[in-house]
Amino acid sequence: MSSSPPAHGWFAIAYGALDVEGSALFERGAEVLLVPAVPGDVLCLVGEGAALWRRLIDSAPVQEDAVSAAERVILSEMAQAGIVTRDATHPARVTQLAPPVLSSPLHELVYALTAQVAAEHGIRCVFTKGPALMLQGLREREHSGDVDVWCDPARWDDLAEALEPWGWAREPDAWRGTAVHHTATMRPERWGCEIDIHRRFPGLTIDDAAAFEIVLRDAEPLRFGAVDILVPRVSTHAVLAAIHAVRPVIGAGPRTRDISDGAARLLARAPDTLERARELGAVVALRDELAPLAAPGSLDADEGTPRDWAWRAESSRVRAYWVAMRGLSWIVRARLVIRFVWPPDDIALASAHSAGDPTDDPTRARWSRLRRGVREWLHARS
Repeated sequence: MSSSPPAHGWFAIAYGALDVEGSALFERGAEVLLVPAVPGDVLCLVGEGAALWRRLIDSAPVQEDAVSAAERVILSEMAQAGIVTRDATHPARVTQLAPPVLSSPLHELVYALTAQVAAEHGIRCVFTKGPALMLQGLREREHSGDVDVWCDPARWDDLAEALEPWGWAREPDAWRGTAVHHTATMRPERWGCEIDIHRRFPGLTIDDAAAFEIVLRDAEPLRFGAVDILVPRVSTHAVLAAIHAVRPVIGAGPRTRDISDGAARLLARAPDTLERARELGAVVALRDELAPLAAPGSLDADEGTPRDWAWRAESSRVRAYWVAMRGLSWIVRARLVIRFVWPPDDIALASAHSAGDPTDDPTRARWSRLRRGVREWLHARS
């Protein structure tokens, strides 16, 4: 932690903080819920500690001679915990404290923490889907089960690594090291909230980096947990939400009328979605849903191949994975075939757990995975 001259006094810092005083979600006496600026568990301040930390926000800087001997002891403990500093320029300074915006305070703090970790490592990011869609008037449902963050495609591995000390582990992925998979899923070890790190959005026809720059260019701020995060502007977010709604799901068949109508309603709720869809290369995937917003025949000229689209429309995982490998070199394909048929321990066990098999035996998990794959392939052929 940075140490500035004592004359700077004391300041409150956190990687996310919420005023939960009087909240029915917490026991009586709980006042401030916060994430330290160093890896650790969420803290809940009560009594004298909460009052002192609030004072560091309202009257910063609080000079050394303005605190009692007992408060100096508390400040020393808070400094060790990573929630106060004497550095006036500390990037995690908290200058305002507000009640939760979301119905799940811990979920809100995960947004704040992820944004702070990304900023600490100089990784640009935009948060997509989730509660922001409700706050922007694009859907009625607020809560989501995870946090989706779209970061600079060149830095997605860096962000995954940076989040690990804070309590997440990257889910084993057989596609890792290739350009096929679009997300890295971070499983929580203690937070209870997954983080999906995107390097692109499936369904767009333009380059990953170009798409990210377009979305970042006019992203809008939302304040979650005393931290400003960025979300796509409403027209961009409507397009991304619509394309996510209609994305193919392996084995599910063509999109239904209900799904298509839902995506069309999303596009109609924001202005300029047709223009933004064209800029992002989303027209091909959303041609039917965009038709009511366009002149007849005007969408026919939009061409391109939506990323991660064709292989997801296949009838089984075996067929989908083979189609996804077509653009890779034969050497990479051979390596992937071996990895899928007889995967490493971590991938085999993750696959078993995903299928509802709690086994801790990698060999058993491999055989089970192989049997599932054969059954799925035979079913798809029948």
